[in-house]
Amino acid sequence: MLLPEDAGRFEKFEVPKHAQYALVASADAMLLLRRELATLLDPKEQALELLRAKGGLIAELPSHAILDRGRIIGLWEFEPAQGRIEWVSFVPRNRDLERVVAHTEEFIRDELGDLRSFSLDSPARRAPRIESLRKAAGA
Repeated sequence: MLLPEDAGRFEKFEVPKHAQYALVASADAMLLLRRELATLLDPKEQALELLRAKGGLIAELPSHAILDRGRIIGLWEFEPAQGRIEWVSFVPRNRDLERVVAHTEEFIRDELGDLRSFSLDSPARRAPRIESLRKAAGA
């Protein structure tokens, strides 16, 4: 769905060459109303155990997403007891990605104190998700 006057700009759009990392909450507009993630994942990442269920690819992410230019490249959760973000990346880690994670971690720890997925989320409920991320990251 596109307005005719926007078609030209859309056709001229080129995906940026450099990464544009963003740690987003599970309620982010990129994810909130989607029930299928295949269009946001690289095909090789669709086979990751962390993203699979009995029937195939999961419909909703188990944790918050790390995005890069409209693609899901990782998952994250905030661990309030340690005041840090636990995360797994589906792409090789690099300084820019680590800097974005550190900046988000500092903001949550210093300004928010915690980041819940939904109102009844708690550190105890988050523990299994955090453990899954640690396992997937090889920690």
